[in-house]
Amino acid sequence: MKQASCFTLLLAAGAVHAHCWAPDAAEPISNDGLPVKHASFKPLHAAMDQFEAQAKPNPGLLALPDVRLRITRAVLDSDEPSRRPREAVIHAQGFGPETWTGKGCDIHAEAAQRIGPRAGFSVFINAPLATMNRWAHDEQLSAYLEGERGEAMQGWPVYRGCAVIGPERRVPWVPVPVGEMLAYFEREQQRKIEDWDRSNKTALQPFDLAAAERKAEQIRAQNAQAAELLLMTARQRKAGEVSLHQQLGRNRQMLVGELDDLRRTRAAMSAEQLAEPYRLGTGRHRLPTPAEAGRPLKRLVKLDPSFPWDGRNRTRIQLLTVCASAHPDNPAYARPMRDAVAALDLGRLAALLN
Repeated sequence: MKQASCFTLLLAAGAVHAHCWAPDAAEPISNDGLPVKHASFKPLHAAMDQFEAQAKPNPGLLALPDVRLRITRAVLDSDEPSRRPREAVIHAQGFGPETWTGKGCDIHAEAAQRIGPRAGFSVFINAPLATMNRWAHDEQLSAYLEGERGEAMQGWPVYRGCAVIGPERRVPWVPVPVGEMLAYFEREQQRKIEDWDRSNKTALQPFDLAAAERKAEQIRAQNAQAAELLLMTARQRKAGEVSLHQQLGRNRQMLVGELDDLRRTRAAMSAEQLAEPYRLGTGRHRLPTPAEAGRPLKRLVKLDPSFPWDGRNRTRIQLLTVCASAHPDNPAYARPMRDAVAALDLGRLAALLN
């Protein structure tokens, strides 16, 4: 009770320091071991500086109720470093009173990490997957669930609430064709059959009842009860062997039947149908049913292999993804965040592309 009272008094004392900018978060080491402010990252920080210059006086951010604001930066490597430049991200976020500490405008780092921000902006640099979740992956295909398409933001396409700023308003992904997705399902089904075969290899071998009987006789003199139990178990297993193998055979045939159906489905489609974007429906193989044909179903996409990434210039700015977020359970943040979005100048950020 005493601790709770002290905490309440601390918040009351610190409440006058809401709507202020806390010191920037302690900046981490990049994922290849370099300090985030390393000289080689200067072009990335120059771009982040431009966003910070817009964020600090942003009237919408400053109007967020009961938050202290903080800038956080991170520099990352690409998952394809030979093909794509480095990634980076800068967050301008508001944290609630449960994360506040001290008498100034400080934020408790661990509390902020654990609880998270209430609202704010994030700008992702060269991060083509910022708005997507991976849906399927193997050695031939990585497919992602495309973010929901929203109303354009200052003329830029919006996915999952984020404005995607690319060269000539281009996004770095393309639809996965139906044929390519069905081919993935075939490979996945073949892998399931191979896994099944490995898992059931021993169970499908004929049980050696004679060997079990010999073992029972060997231990009978020392433990007759154990010998009888061994014999009973072995004979029951042998008696049920045919039934077990038949059931296993039916289980495997179900897997094979699914693979055969996939192949028949793909073979029955025209070239035009196979080239259509794959959309997640509720029919067989997640294809749309006739009733879903006209509905705006979610698409699966893959990274565009023709997007002109420059892997040689590791700090080139080629893609910006600007995301605004607010806690969904608190409507008090909706209006300030709308104002915050309106105050952003995405054209100035787009000028950073090179």
